[in-house]
Amino acid sequence: MWGEEQRMRNLFWGKLALFTLPFALVFTAFTGILIYSGESMPLAWVVALQQGEGPVLYRPRYGNRDLTFKLLSTEARRPQILALGSSRVLQMRANYFVDRRVFYNAGGPAWALGRVDTFLRALPAAALPRVLLLGLDQPWFNPDFEAEDFAAEVSDFEEIFLVNRSVFQDMLAGIRPPDFAQLVARREAGFGGLALGMRAISDGHGFRNDGSEQYGDFLVAGFLSPQGERARHLEWLRAGERMYVAGASVSEGAAQQLAGLLTYCQEHGVTVVGFFPPLAPTLYAEMRAGGQHTYVGAASERLSALFGQFGYAFFDFSDGAAFGSDGDFFDGWHASERIYLQLYIAMAQAVPDLAAYSDVAALQQAVMATTDTFNVFGP
Repeated sequence: MWGEEQRMRNLFWGKLALFTLPFALVFTAFTGILIYSGESMPLAWVVALQQGEGPVLYRPRYGNRDLTFKLLSTEARRPQILALGSSRVLQMRANYFVDRRVFYNAGGPAWALGRVDTFLRALPAAALPRVLLLGLDQPWFNPDFEAEDFAAEVSDFEEIFLVNRSVFQDMLAGIRPPDFAQLVARREAGFGGLALGMRAISDGHGFRNDGSEQYGDFLVAGFLSPQGERARHLEWLRAGERMYVAGASVSEGAAQQLAGLLTYCQEHGVTVVGFFPPLAPTLYAEMRAGGQHTYVGAASERLSALFGQFGYAFFDFSDGAAFGSDGDFFDGWHASERIYLQLYIAMAQAVPDLAAYSDVAALQQAVMATTDTFNVFGP
């Protein structure tokens, strides 16, 4: 009797295995393609590929693991010069430096001061840079501005299942991923290099090897236009929405957090060069004339004094008209490569620790020679 029960049990499990085998094979193949394409590739693999000689653009469509990715990249590269801030620093390139290996851009979209502080303190002491280029968004110092919340970072293993679920859900809703041939080819849509992740593959949007961002939404896929986005930002300014919330005072909490960050850097031998990124000239002029954002000027004075206490330099580049026109901006507050190259030259001319790494004369020639404000250096 026991033998018959065992035989029936084995028969049941055998039939179940045969029934589920096709589904398991499909799931395994589907997961394998998503990993190979870069959409759910373990981040250490991405970091290793980006340290090679060829251009590798990385940006998945699902999930946000920018903090972990930029930490792993910084730890692996151990740059002497590190750019850190929100997406507004992401046009800063390794091409500024005679030896490109000395630089990495660790900025991340929508990051705020707390995220920047978390990032820097999470780095091992041996991976801290010699010079930190710290972009400080003006709204961070407005007590009425609310920064974006981020979901907790997940592991590579968790990410695989989260991506699988998201792709299946979108497919059921009629939203298709790039076709199989695109995913396998892993070819970047804009300049033809290796692309990892669906956004890099389909839109040419993502992080380059040096951590800077190629804005494929504008430059490759073309579903965003600078003119339209600059108009949208003006609407937000006039409505006092998003990053353009009105304010008259400086956030004491933000000022204290920044002071703590500067203290941490000084204790670890890191020279900090801080700056306010530029705003599009028309938008900035309207902001000044409206009189609803006086916290910007007050914060500039406060930060200049604070950086001075540590012997660090601070630059207020808020007025984009000092370096170009509205046509040099993707939107109201993301400037082009040409604008950021000029900002870097201004900082390098004033800070010997930067000038030692760059051929400033050659960079000035690049500013004059470029015919594309958004793409000075290529992929």
